[in-house]
Amino acid sequence: MSAEASAIARFARDVLGKPLYPYQCEVAEAILASIEGGQGRIFTVMMARQSGKNQLSAVLEAYLLYTRLAGTIVKAAPTFDPQILHSRLRLLSLLDTPATRKRLWQSQGHIIGLAARADPALVRNHAGPRVMYFSAAPESNVMGATADLLLEIDEAQDVSQEKFNRDFRPMAATTNATTILYGTAWNDSTLLARQRASNLELEQRTGVRQHFEYDWRTLAALNPAYRTYVEQEIERLGESHIAIQTQYLLHPLTGTDALLTSLQQTLLQGQHPWEEQPGSDCCYIAGMDVAGEQRMSMQGTQTQRDSTVITIGRVTYNELQLPVVEVVHQVCMTGQTFLDQYAATVALVERWGIRTLVIDATGLGAGLASLLLDRLGEQRVVPFTFSRASKSRLAYQFLALLNSGRLKLYASATAPASIVTQCWQQLRLARYRLPAPAILDMYVDPAEGHDDFLISLALVTEALSGLTAPACSIIIPSRRMYSDGRF
Repeated sequence: MSAEASAIARFARDVLGKPLYPYQCEVAEAILASIEGGQGRIFTVMMARQSGKNQLSAVLEAYLLYTRLAGTIVKAAPTFDPQILHSRLRLLSLLDTPATRKRLWQSQGHIIGLAARADPALVRNHAGPRVMYFSAAPESNVMGATADLLLEIDEAQDVSQEKFNRDFRPMAATTNATTILYGTAWNDSTLLARQRASNLELEQRTGVRQHFEYDWRTLAALNPAYRTYVEQEIERLGESHIAIQTQYLLHPLTGTDALLTSLQQTLLQGQHPWEEQPGSDCCYIAGMDVAGEQRMSMQGTQTQRDSTVITIGRVTYNELQLPVVEVVHQVCMTGQTFLDQYAATVALVERWGIRTLVIDATGLGAGLASLLLDRLGEQRVVPFTFSRASKSRLAYQFLALLNSGRLKLYASATAPASIVTQCWQQLRLARYRLPAPAILDMYVDPAEGHDDFLISLALVTEALSGLTAPACSIIIPSRRMYSDGRF
């Protein structure tokens, strides 16, 4: 181990009070050597969940802030909230020590710095090296920063190659700054996986190691509690479970990330007919995914977003008094104004006597959801706001109902061909990913299509939560409470 690596190990232990494991020091040594030598290498670091990837990143940041007089570290992650916020809080917590507390400064909510001395003037004027935090979401605006100390991309498996190449990689250009891509396995097409492959090929040719990979067994050999935890997870979920394979064994998926298997697609296909009109004495619920309006662009052409889709399901109960949803009707509105969508939805809800309509109230859908709530009341309209956690719960709920055979689509031959084509195309294109432990995301790649039918169908399952199963008719047999001696 080099003196530089020994220095960061002592810093982590003695200054921060957060000792590094030997494998973390191994990564830190290579990264600091690249920084000191101006080598500008791109490292890939893959660690199993809870193995200390985030701690390593924060210690590196704290060490560079502590030992440098100036410079900028750029840190990015797929989302600002919660990922970047957590990274920021983690670094602030590390720097809350007697040696660094009075030198710490913050600016604009997304910059953290450390002055060379505990001089109030230096702290007040934001002097010294700094960390700048950015979102790596596709729509984020991150132009203008320069990473002259280090460029870090966290959860790089969830950052698009295009976003990295266009917005973040150029930040290291004028200074030839070292870059680190952190993450876990997903599939072979991610930014992290492609750079990993490039680094491994480079190592074969030159002997220079730029890829560091540690599955759960590395920490398990050093931490018995962690070993017990992961062994219990493997026993609970099975070694073939997607979370175990990708997040703990670091095995990438190869073409198996389809949300619905062929068996699940068969389970979803029902035999009941499409309905144009509601039946008598039936209970109907609906899910609504909201799209934007179609407007004229500056060039005079029409711009079209995805469609607003309403899925209507008829609810019955099986012999176990569990709800069964048979989708009997779907409406697709493309390019309509919100006023027209509002009027059409009100008419649909009233005509079908829909008990519960769950509507996407995120972003564009918020205004429409508010109008429908005012008109139809909270007993019939339930706004659903998408977040990472709520969408994950919805995905698990959707799959659970489907896998138990209690969610069925109408027979394709009885429905309008255009509806059938769009719906099943999205279901076949639907993918899933696990961006965090116990979090499931379902989506359709925007390059392949939209997900409005998929989300609308999933929202129908949420509408079940507002229903109450009918009372069971039970005959209780008489039972003699005492004997009078005659029997």
